[in-house]
Amino acid sequence: MMKTILFAFCTSLLAMQLSHAENLSCADDYPQIISADMAQLTKELQQNDYTLLIQKTYPALLEWAGGPQTCQKTLQFAQQIMTQSNLEILEVNMQPPLYSYVVGQEEVCFLPKTITIKAAGQVIHAPPSFMVAIRSLDKHQWTYLDGAGFQKNPQMLYKFFPDFPKNVKVPMDMPAE
Repeated sequence: MMKTILFAFCTSLLAMQLSHAENLSCADDYPQIISADMAQLTKELQQNDYTLLIQKTYPALLEWAGGPQTCQKTLQFAQQIMTQSNLEILEVNMQPPLYSYVVGQEEVCFLPKTITIKAAGQVIHAPPSFMVAIRSLDKHQWTYLDGAGFQKNPQMLYKFFPDFPKNVKVPMDMPAE
């Protein structure tokens, strides 16, 4: 009887662990889906095309920013400032995910990012930052948020993800390199 109970307990723990592991796919999706999305987004941004960026932005951010049209206008304004300031994005370097969590019915993961820009003829390496990749647990279609805003205002993370665990390390805690 005790062996049966122990076996049932161990089996249920293993099943819970496997079902949780199946829900987390950021690391698996990174090489073919997320990395490809980031490369395409970077290419289109360098061409001042924001179509894919709007499509791939986390819907709650679009809503918070006033909708897709308002977001599009904001991006165009930012591009004008960059052009007037003679700023150019040379490279966006993404890394595989650091952390991945199930938050409600979504997977949320953090991807380290560095940006190299050219300003007034000088090449500048921006401080390390991160992207947040989000997907519904029943799909492998990722949307994204730039984590720089979270570094300046960490509470915004909880505005978009109220159920995000408060006791886990997020990239805002990473020391700047």
